[in-house]
Amino acid sequence: MPHLRKGAHRAAAAAFPLRVFPLRAFSLRASRLRALPVGVFSVAACVGAVCAPPAAAADPDVVVTATRFPEKALDAPAGLTVITAEQIARSPAATLPDLLATQAGIVARDNTGTPDKAIDLRGMGITGDQNTLVLLNGQRLNEIELVTIRWSAIPLDSIERIEIMRGSGSVLYGGGATGGTINIVTKTPAGVAASGYHADAGTSFGTFNTRETRVNGARSGDIVSFSLHANNYSSDNYRDNNRLEQQNAAGEVRLRHGLGEAWFNFGMDNQSLRLPGERTAAQLQTDPRGTSRPGDYSARDGGHAALGSSFNLGFGELVVDLSYRDSVRTALLKDYAFGIFNTYTDTRVHTWSLTPRMKVPFRALGFQNSLVLGIDADDWSYDQRRAASFETLGAPVANVVATQRNQAFYFQDNVALNDATKLTVGGRLQHVTMRAQDLLNPAAYAAGEKSSTPRAWEVALRRDLTKAWSAYGRAGTSFRISTVDEVYSQFGGPFFDAMVTLLEPQTSHDLEGGVTYRSGTLHARASVYRMKLNNEIQFFAPTFSNINLPPTERKGVELEAGLQPLAGLTVTGGLSFTQARYRSGQIGAVDVTGNTIPLVPRDVANLGAAWNFMEGFTLSGSWHRVGRQYYDNDQANTFPSQMPAYSTTDVRLAYKRGRVGASLAVTNLFDKLYYSYAIRNGAGTSFNAYPEHTRAMLASLSYELP
Repeated sequence: MPHLRKGAHRAAAAAFPLRVFPLRAFSLRASRLRALPVGVFSVAACVGAVCAPPAAAADPDVVVTATRFPEKALDAPAGLTVITAEQIARSPAATLPDLLATQAGIVARDNTGTPDKAIDLRGMGITGDQNTLVLLNGQRLNEIELVTIRWSAIPLDSIERIEIMRGSGSVLYGGGATGGTINIVTKTPAGVAASGYHADAGTSFGTFNTRETRVNGARSGDIVSFSLHANNYSSDNYRDNNRLEQQNAAGEVRLRHGLGEAWFNFGMDNQSLRLPGERTAAQLQTDPRGTSRPGDYSARDGGHAALGSSFNLGFGELVVDLSYRDSVRTALLKDYAFGIFNTYTDTRVHTWSLTPRMKVPFRALGFQNSLVLGIDADDWSYDQRRAASFETLGAPVANVVATQRNQAFYFQDNVALNDATKLTVGGRLQHVTMRAQDLLNPAAYAAGEKSSTPRAWEVALRRDLTKAWSAYGRAGTSFRISTVDEVYSQFGGPFFDAMVTLLEPQTSHDLEGGVTYRSGTLHARASVYRMKLNNEIQFFAPTFSNINLPPTERKGVELEAGLQPLAGLTVTGGLSFTQARYRSGQIGAVDVTGNTIPLVPRDVANLGAAWNFMEGFTLSGSWHRVGRQYYDNDQANTFPSQMPAYSTTDVRLAYKRGRVGASLAVTNLFDKLYYSYAIRNGAGTSFNAYPEHTRAMLASLSYELP
């Protein structure tokens, strides 16, 4: 997985402005160093579109955990979307990011050639991963680095549902939720083996030498239950030097006790990925599959585990979770011009989290309340060594160590004002201490420590107008703390040496309103939102460091609907419009007041359908269109063209009879050549891009063991 943002390659980057480094960290940061005109740099935003097939709206019987406790979907926060296991199984999407990109307000962006695409919820752009909080069973997956989420480490077969809370989550979960929160909930043993025992195995094969094998098993008992999911995936992918090998395993053990139940869930993943690099505008026309970086690669080993228990105390429910996550990542980026700026990195990250919380129902002043109280305690440690090669890692050119400790208290009270009206009020107080240092540089400016006390609050009101119609409004604030990559610069010091620059927390003030309709076979949602950000964090190439930006703004409209016109047929659609701009101020010496933020498609649209046309047969498909947008690094909006709009169509035919299942999925059915990320060069005369794959087919077989 791409995971570097700074390094010795910056010197090479300054000399060769057309080169875009293949690792996301470099492509999002060092690419700016190459491509930016002096004094101009970017905050990017984008908004995605809606509705994966079949329907993305929450089923009223689905149990969700949006308040960190189970509850019915219609009692959950307004605007919540739930993607169920059935919808995941029927979708033609091949990866989690592609599946999420069919939902309102979400865009997936590939600038590395990895299945772990960058996800951007509600227009946060190039820092979308740092402003979209992703949870696995309520535990954070976001790191203190500028890296994408390890989506490919989560087997699709292990997912029970995905909960999407747009523009919400800071009160309950803390920093990094300005765009919203995505909670991936894996299947419990009872969810897999409702009848007591279940096991299945499957295989897939397809275009670009793609192969996958997978096994799932579960046992549900009166006292002890367990489940296990594992898969092995490999593909050469569309690009040259882009082979991926991925192995995953995840499982859970549950034990019922007198006051509730206890659980232990775990996961392990291993990834080996070749990195194809960027293509110039000319190469996109003559050789889009090629690579100019045949020796670049990355590798990752990761694991996570969580131990928890629930307790019914009579007056309320107590849940305690203790979780641990680690990863070891290595990568090589070669310098093909002079051969003297190669960078090999070895990064190790460890995270501990303790998250006790309590839910207490009570009645006060004639109103029924449901109060959630909780404490979050997180401890991150980071250690990265950088050298010219693996062989010289014992004598690194940089050794960055960092820690981040978070302690937070939060509350959320859900008040039933009457049978038709729900009021939600919540707040969070957090204390953050971050330390970072380059052990090889004794200068005082190569180390730093900063403590801050960011806060978040939220007030939301939902009113059922009729049996079918409801309206809601929400106001709140959110925040984001800088990552270690954003406070450390290997070449930002006064002697072109290491420097630690401590930044203010990013804050956002948000407003949202909307209406929903649900009646029989039709559901629909319409919402408008505005987010005003201060101190947004972004990389600034001239100083080799990150800065707090002048004020920015995102506002937009989201429309989505689902209809079941016939038995067995579901049709969905969505449309979103977004405006992202700099409200005022300068970046460097350039006045950007009123300019459009790059990488923001103003309009995005989706259509989806699923049809059970014969017993055992399901045909599903989706169409996704992303409108034009300014190229990355075009904050001045002066580049002579914009990134072209693109659309893709995916289809899937599936058969299930008895214990046997089979499917054939085709992605990018009409073989479109397109890219979802591109960056203009420093001179403003051309751009580099990462082309997406052309038409691909994947055939799958599965068998449920007796």
